[in-house]
Amino acid sequence: MERRAFLRFNVNLEVRYRILESLKNYKLTATEDMSERGIKITLPEYIEPGSMLELTIKVPQDSHPIGAIGRLIWIKKDLLEEFFTAGIHLVHIKEKDKQRFYKYAIF
Repeated sequence: MERRAFLRFNVNLEVRYRILESLKNYKLTATEDMSERGIKITLPEYIEPGSMLELTIKVPQDSHPIGAIGRLIWIKKDLLEEFFTAGIHLVHIKEKDKQRFYKYAIF
């Protein structure tokens, strides 16, 4: 039985991320799915749960990327590959950007 509070959409969107307040360059990844409150992404590295991430999400046919701040809630290593899957709770995203984000997922 599914216990999720929010419906998930399987979408593959380009995401650039870095640890908040880090001076490091953004790294490229992609979403696996999204919900009203967060996204699941693939990471090439382990990041400590609780870390805050700066995110830039590219929506196809939209010239302006969506900026957001997210908290890494969980992370697990893929058993067959050399990457991690992580759940990110979106703690800050402008309302107009949120609407663009979810409009893409629904259509």
